[in-house]
Amino acid sequence: MICIPFCWGIDYTLDFMDSLLSNRVYEQLYGALLDGRLRPGDRLNRRQVSADLGVSVAPVLEAMTQLEWEGFLETSPRSGTLVRQVTLADVLGKFRLRQAIEVEAARVYAGKPIQAARAALEPLAKQADAAASATMANYRTEVAFHTALIDVARCPQLTRAFGNVMRHGLYHAAHDLLPVLPARTKSIHSRLLADLCAADADAAEKLIRNHLTPWFEAIENADVPTERPSAAFRGPSVSLKRRLTKSPRRKPGDDA
Repeated sequence: MICIPFCWGIDYTLDFMDSLLSNRVYEQLYGALLDGRLRPGDRLNRRQVSADLGVSVAPVLEAMTQLEWEGFLETSPRSGTLVRQVTLADVLGKFRLRQAIEVEAARVYAGKPIQAARAALEPLAKQADAAASATMANYRTEVAFHTALIDVARCPQLTRAFGNVMRHGLYHAAHDLLPVLPARTKSIHSRLLADLCAADADAAEKLIRNHLTPWFEAIENADVPTERPSAAFRGPSVSLKRRLTKSPRRKPGDDA
């Protein structure tokens, strides 16, 4: 066990261990959201979750608070803590935020930074191009490539904000809330990388906007529920011990 030294008479070891546990609980809950074991409208009770996962209430509360802050859960006095229903406005809003972050990063990394990172980015671009369309493998390689692009800007705030947005993007993809795009140009990510390496800030911004435009058009025309179900239709608190033992839902092409 790692022990953080005393400071002003305070032992931070327990806080550190709780933080590690809360991260573990967060990943378990987020994983259940991704594969459908937790569904929109499901009610979560922190004491039930702590019992199911074999941890104390404190790290569960911290993990659920983080998920609520990120927009995956919602809490109300009447209904308790629920998995939040996703609307078309949610999907489109997160994508607008994604574009804003990517555009700003592109203006920062244009020129020498992206040129210096090209060799490291090329394998990721090829992986994104090779993944079968509309599978979780496709979305994950897309996220990996674009996250690496953001990292080139060397701005931790942009990287953190993008990570939060793309966690929602993966959740939307896992629940079939992202539309299937029309056939796209072969090697589109490799071509985007090559063009970015030759672009100034203004041209890099335009390239990113053009790359994301088909998503905007498809989302705006998508058939995604726009109303949240009444609380009356939501059941009792779910048992993660039972739910987490079920086989996760998989899409074609999602080989681990």
